[in-house]
Amino acid sequence: MKDRLRRIGFILRVVLPLILCTRKRPVLFVRPGALGDIICTFPAALQLKKRHPKAAFIYSCHPDFACLPPMGGVTTHVITAHIARGSIWSFLFSAIYRFEYGDEKTNTASSKTIIEECCRQYGVVVADAHPRLQIAPEILSRVKSLLASHGIHKGPVILIHLGPSWPVREWPHESWISLVRKLQEHGLPNIIQLGIGWHAQLGTVRGAAVPDVLSLVNQLTLEETIALISLSDLLVGIDSGLLHIAASVRTPAVGIFGATSPQFRFSPKSSCSFVVSRVECQGCHHRIPRLHWMTGCPNDIKCMKTIQVDEVLRACLSRLNPAKI
Repeated sequence: MKDRLRRIGFILRVVLPLILCTRKRPVLFVRPGALGDIICTFPAALQLKKRHPKAAFIYSCHPDFACLPPMGGVTTHVITAHIARGSIWSFLFSAIYRFEYGDEKTNTASSKTIIEECCRQYGVVVADAHPRLQIAPEILSRVKSLLASHGIHKGPVILIHLGPSWPVREWPHESWISLVRKLQEHGLPNIIQLGIGWHAQLGTVRGAAVPDVLSLVNQLTLEETIALISLSDLLVGIDSGLLHIAASVRTPAVGIFGATSPQFRFSPKSSCSFVVSRVECQGCHHRIPRLHWMTGCPNDIKCMKTIQVDEVLRACLSRLNPAKI
């Protein structure tokens, strides 16, 4: 009942005024989640907007990610109650674009990046590159002040993101501890842990803190997180939305991949590089049938457990500007 009232309220407050103002029914883009998936729809959405001159545009997504469509230049009209779920609402829109890709369907697997698949789904062609996210100056200023308050004034800033995510995506906690220690031994003390204690499918998740780093877990808004990534020299993380943010703000990143494969997530031209497991079952997420996401990994997640700390360390050092070390 509450969702229905919210949808009706949005129609009265936003949709109908847009129709009256433009004399056209608006266009609706739909991608509920997750963070990286939403960002990957923006190249297609920006091209699809050209098909609807003078129309207004609305993006429907999870409320936690409502800041993204404006930052991506798609639209300032964002709805977090999915009014297009039922056909009863379809007549309000001149077009509805629901973005999907192969890996999230039961009987298909991706053969291209998510960006390419979202474009191909609706017959648009763009360069396979992450869209640029625009950050408000006041958000950048706030994050710079935050760094200064923690004594971070100079030297490379390295961000680490452990999760939370599905267990098959996470790198062992002891490996993160060892990586941090080795980075510090290379004269890199400015290491910040990012993340939140919540996952869209898993719910509340208690994160594991890494000792001897500055933890900003659960302390930043999404916009502040994006700003911090843009101001940093390197992001190191598992396959997650934060890697897509790094690609969108052109910050160097090192992604650690096991069950998923980066060639189905990122363009070779992105600012991200990757350490990918070498086990024979690597990339199982892109195979049919999938055995790991909900049902569990039959191989004890050896893809992530066998990735060596020194390999990740070498990847990190290669992405940092030697002049800053």
